[in-house]
Amino acid sequence: MSELVSDTRTFLRLFRHSGYKDMHIRLGDYEAFFSSPDGAANPLLAGEVTAGADAAPAGDPGADLIVVAPHIASFLSALPVGSTVAAGEAVARIELLGEEIAVPADRAGTVSQVLAEAGALVEYSAPLVRLLAA
Repeated sequence: MSELVSDTRTFLRLFRHSGYKDMHIRLGDYEAFFSSPDGAANPLLAGEVTAGADAAPAGDPGADLIVVAPHIASFLSALPVGSTVAAGEAVARIELLGEEIAVPADRAGTVSQVLAEAGALVEYSAPLVRLLAA
């Protein structure tokens, strides 16, 4: 495991057990932002897609939908390519501080591509799975 991944996990553990509402870390070219539900908005994502949001407009069958990471975490797995999912159904799994978290699809579709590698550290709003809208 790389030193960066190890350090990030350490920061996450420290943040989780602190009373902080948010934490912004900058080390050279590396930046990370952690926030509790009542913490500040992520300044690193000004104007970017919201985590969990799909990239296609509603009602556009055949359009690509991108399911993104709702947290900085380790990517565990995704449904296999060709799997169909309903809106709200888990399409991927991530791990945050030893806890597995299901990542749901916002809309129904078919998995057309898994965009993250198992075990990879994914950032907030990183693309995980591409769906073909139903």
